[in-house]
Amino acid sequence: MKSLRLLTFALTAVFIGALAPACDAASKAPPAQKGGWSTSEAPSDPGDPAYAAFEAGNYDEAYRLASAAAQRGEAQANTLLGELYEQGLGVHQDLKKAAEWFTKGAVAGDMHGQFRLGVMLAEGRGLKKDRRKAADFFEAAAQQGHTLAAYNLAQVYVEGFARPQDMGRAAYWLGIAAEKDHAQAAYDLATLLRHGDGVQKDEAKAAQFMAKAADMGNVEAQVEYAIMLGNGKGVPKDEAGAVKLLRIAAERGNPIAQNRLARAYSAGFGVGKDRIAASKWHLLARAAGQSDFRMDLFVMSLKPDERKKAEAEAQAWREEAGAAVR
Repeated sequence: MKSLRLLTFALTAVFIGALAPACDAASKAPPAQKGGWSTSEAPSDPGDPAYAAFEAGNYDEAYRLASAAAQRGEAQANTLLGELYEQGLGVHQDLKKAAEWFTKGAVAGDMHGQFRLGVMLAEGRGLKKDRRKAADFFEAAAQQGHTLAAYNLAQVYVEGFARPQDMGRAAYWLGIAAEKDHAQAAYDLATLLRHGDGVQKDEAKAAQFMAKAADMGNVEAQVEYAIMLGNGKGVPKDEAGAVKLLRIAAERGNPIAQNRLARAYSAGFGVGKDRIAASKWHLLARAAGQSDFRMDLFVMSLKPDERKKAEAEAQAWREEAGAAVR
């Protein structure tokens, strides 16, 4: 499916502390930033022949079956017709018609139709932009259990435009989405809990949700939870566990993780000292814009053969990473 873009304001923390026994985990979360994200929580009922045809890529058949179902008053069929018109699958793309069908589905009570209409209202696609109405439809869908609608509604309360800013409400809806395994929601909620923004400060709960986000593959959460493990903030101190997570995030190309991993290898923090590995990861982090004067001095202390080996390993990593994305 084509991705739907929506302004969001993820509460992404900035990592400035070094991973060392006395380091602080992170700076205070900065103001929320504009961004975009994709939706994928489309209804998929194997018992519904129209949706089965849609999932199989038989869009003409999906349109025929959904049209008949919509005439019978089946709410979810309206949403599927909106999906087809929005993406131009089996029909000519028509955002106005898509919005009309999403509206029918939303009014009939289909949470997916409510969510998709909310997105179109927030974006002004197919109909006039109206963030307040978008928030209303996100809330209607969220109250029925729609995960992405709950996350969007949280961002509405963070943003403070469509509705008055309310970090407590934002935290509530982030919690709903996080419990339904929305990784970014778990990360954002953990950030609020760490700083007591809209909720009572709670390092243990913050660690719980940060770990959840990390387990679901959120790379920023992997870095921050590693720092929490390394410092024993909200969880028992686990230097080896911290390094393990940093290595995962570093291999994924996160420069902050690469820098912290370099420091871990240079100091023997949670892992055996390794001058070559420390230098390799520092070179990669620095090339990605993560400066560290202390590690610069460390690399300068290498013998010529050590420096050559570290540079060769860094280059080999770049080539392997580049091949993986081709």
